[in-house]
Amino acid sequence: MSQQGGKKLNVYKDDNWNQMNIHQHGRRYVVSEISSVEGELTYDFTSRQEMQRWAEQRFSPANFSGTEEERAEILAKFKRV
Repeated sequence: MSQQGGKKLNVYKDDNWNQMNIHQHGRRYVVSEISSVEGELTYDFTSRQEMQRWAEQRFSPANFSGTEEERAEILAKFKRV
């Protein structure tokens, strides 16, 4: 799971145009979200805690259209990083 000296974790992947990945580079975390609607968005975090807070807001029950099990699985992947 190496990419340019860092670790990469796939958070979800519906297809080649709808996915989210976390790239860890030392203490820095870069989340890339590819969407067929919005294109590619990149979020850069300087700490794991900052990324966790963002994930909790991004995947809050009000903002997530999937099941609670899917939401819990996504948040668990953020916690594993």
